[in-house]
Amino acid sequence: MKNLKEVVERIIEQWENDEIEYDVIGVRFEDKERQVGDICERSRHNSDREDEREMPEYGTEEYEEMKLFDGTSAWNIHEFDDFDSEYDSYHCYIIAGNRDVNKDDDLDVGEVVIEDAVVIEVVY
Repeated sequence: MKNLKEVVERIIEQWENDEIEYDVIGVRFEDKERQVGDICERSRHNSDREDEREMPEYGTEEYEEMKLFDGTSAWNIHEFDDFDSEYDSYHCYIIAGNRDVNKDDDLDVGEVVIEDAVVIEVVY
């Protein structure tokens, strides 16, 4: 398993050295298995929750009724520093794209929504 902190630091360095062609990069935790190059689905938004991890179970009616973002939700890689928290997911990915969308939709602090997000690194 790769060390998330080391991956984030390397990705930021590559981005700063223009080795990464994308404008927006994020850290995404989820249960779906993905590979580098996969395009991510649009995320759902629940502005009524108190905690960003408080989401209805995927596939339930409650989940399907939530607003659909214009892209995929992630933690902005340039603001992400929560390496010690335990995330209730099986996988972690670095995703990227060229448009940061839904900025006016009451996003969580450090959250970014990336239009047409692609997986650029599988962390675990």
